[in-house]
Amino acid sequence: MATMILRDTHRALEEKMKSLEKLKKETAKKIREAASHGDLKENGEYHAAREEQSLIVRKTQLLQTHSPFQIIEYGEIETDTVGFGNKVTIQEEGKDKAEDYYLLGPIEFELDVYPMVVTIHSPFGQAIVGKEVDDDFTLDIRGEDIKFTITAIEKVPAQ
Repeated sequence: MATMILRDTHRALEEKMKSLEKLKKETAKKIREAASHGDLKENGEYHAAREEQSLIVRKTQLLQTHSPFQIIEYGEIETDTVGFGNKVTIQEEGKDKAEDYYLLGPIEFELDVYPMVVTIHSPFGQAIVGKEVDDDFTLDIRGEDIKFTITAIEKVPAQ
């Protein structure tokens, strides 16, 4: 099953992957340079560079686990009902101010492209998919039923 991703996010992901690849090459140089200083057991530079390399590889692998992608064009996003690519304004019962949530996928979440990302597969995301403005829904949060109301549905802003 393909992971839905916005076109703009896909571009950002490609840039991030290029950046990680460049960083990986730079870190490999650091490892070689640090290794040339001799005894690796007590070489802090070497161990720090190896750890940095490990983190870069892990981040790259994490981002790659979401492929293949289904790229969603901005013009394909609907606003009659809540779905992927929506900015949804939700009023929690008992709160003074409504909050905006961005119903997107795991890549937008990983890349911090938008604030308050709710992934489409999360329980909160599943609860709001298909809802319309003025629809209510209730979620069990830490053993308490909390009521919410959809107050607006818009397209996420283009990046």
